[in-house]
Parts: sequence; C-alpha cells; structure tokens
Amino acid sequence: MLSRVADAVFWMARYMERSDNMLRSMRTNYIASQDEIPDFSWQRWMDWLCTPAAQPQVPPTYRDALQHILLKKENDTSVLINIIRARENARSVQDYITKEVWQCINNYFHQIRSQETENLILFGDPVTAMDELLRESTLFYGTVDMTMSRGEGYTFLNIGKYMERLLRNLDIVELKINELESDGNEVIQWKYLLYALSGYEFHSKYYKNAMSTESVIDQVIMNTQFPHAILYCLLQVERYFLRLEGISVPEHFREIQFLLGKAISNLRYGNIPLADVHHVKEFIVHTRVEIKTLSSKLASLYFGYSN
Repeated sequence: MLSRVADAVFWMARYMERSDNMLRSMRTNYIASQDEIPDFSWQRWMDWLCTPAAQPQVPPTYRDALQHILLKKENDTSVLINIIRARENARSVQDYITKEVWQCINNYFHQIRSQETENLILFGDPVTAMDELLRESTLFYGTVDMTMSRGEGYTFLNIGKYMERLLRNLDIVELKINELESDGNEVIQWKYLLYALSGYEFHSKYYKNAMSTESVIDQVIMNTQFPHAILYCLLQVERYFLRLEGISVPEHFREIQFLLGKAISNLRYGNIPLADVHHVKEFIVHTRVEIKTLSSKLASLYFGYSN
C-alpha cells in the first residue's frame, strides 16, 4: 500500500472516531446541564473543542456551544469539519475501502448538513439530532467490520481509530477532573464521565461497590475489558501495528514497536495512585506526550511526513 493511501485511511478513521467522541461528550454534557449540574460551564468545552476565532464573544448558551462545536464551518475542529475531512480522505481511497463504507460516510455527511439537523440543534431537541448522527457513526463502524477485507487498509484504519480514541479519552478524563476540582459533586461528575464514554452500565456490572474515584479511574484507564479504557486502546494499537511487521522496513518497525512497548509498560507498571486525581492528571500529561510522540514517529516512518 502506498504511504499516501495508508495516511488517508488512517486519518479517515481518526476523523470518524473524533466525531463520535465529540458527539457522545456533547450529548452527555447537554443532559448534565439540563439535569443535575447547575451553572454548567460550557466555556471549558468550547475552549477545548473550538478554535479561538470560532468562539462567540459573549458567554455561550448551550445552543451557542452546540452549534459551534457541532456545525460551525468557521470552527476548524467542529464535527461538521471532521466529517468533511473524513469524506475527503475516503473519496481519495475509494479503491481501498468498500463501496458500503464510502456510502456510510457520504450519508453521514448529508445528515449533518441537513436543515433538519440544524433546526433541531438551534430550535428543537438537540438530543434527537445527536442520536441521529450517532446512529450514522455506529453504522459506519459496523459496516467497516462487516465489509472490509482484513488487509493493510483495515489495519491502518484500526490503528487510527484506537489512537484517536486514546487521545480523546485522555482529554475528556482531564477535563472532568478539572470540573471536579472546581465544582465538586464527585459522584455526579464521574457518572457523566462514564455516560460520555458509554461506560456507566459497564461500571455498575463490573464494580460491585458504590461508585468512587478509584473505581472510575481504574475503569477508564486500566480495565482491559472496557473498550474505551486507555490501556485497552493502547493494546489495540499494538495488536494492529504488529500485523505490519511483514511489510515494514525492519528498523522502522522496531522503532515504533519500542515506543509502543514503552508506553504500555509505563501504564501497566507505573503504579498510578488511582484515588489521587492530581497524580492522575500528571499521568495523563505524560501519556499524552508519549502517544503524540508515537503518532509523529508513525507519520514520519510510515506515511512519509518530513520532520
């Protein structure tokens, strides 16, 4: 596979995963702002998910925030822009993905650009609009699994998906810790963190005791049975990367393998004090640096990016 094709498939997956992550976070935050968290601060999420030029000049209402994060063309990080970029990458590699996968992304693009979606977000029930978009996302993942051959394209797609999920989940956990430190309400903040990661039901079944900081952080960082856990995502990146050994330049493969192994070892044996959110934040910062270094090295060695 040409490096430019691998790069396009990799980033197609990253943009799709990023969109899914943002939608789940915004859906959860909207419900939290209307339900159990008074004076919910949308500004933190705007600061994370919007470019400065796209932010409103006055404190955002929830509809302002949702419009900017989901639909604003001027916001370079909006869900709409991510879907446009995923579609552009998919269009450039149609010979390497199935027609069903292309159709899913194209349908998603038309759904998010529809007047009905915009009207629901601006004037109606935003949850309905986000649920419709999340169905498109879920359909994409199912179609990939059902129709894609298990070749190099599928491998790079999954590396991109899990690397993006890993980075976004680190950001979400850090944001929730910041909210907890400033606003309190430990149980409520952790509950909505788990909702954002589709992990609330998992927690109630896997952890038998009452929800606590230690059990939630263990789930979202260390639990390899939870598909949004940091360690689970990192192990999936390693799993798919190892499939590239036979087609890789040996020294390039060994360099990425070393970085992956180091990150996994630091996570598994780093003795993170799960009940201490201050030390968890330090771990998040360190892990983010490791993963971004890994991503940069992968880009230079496998996708032909120059430093």
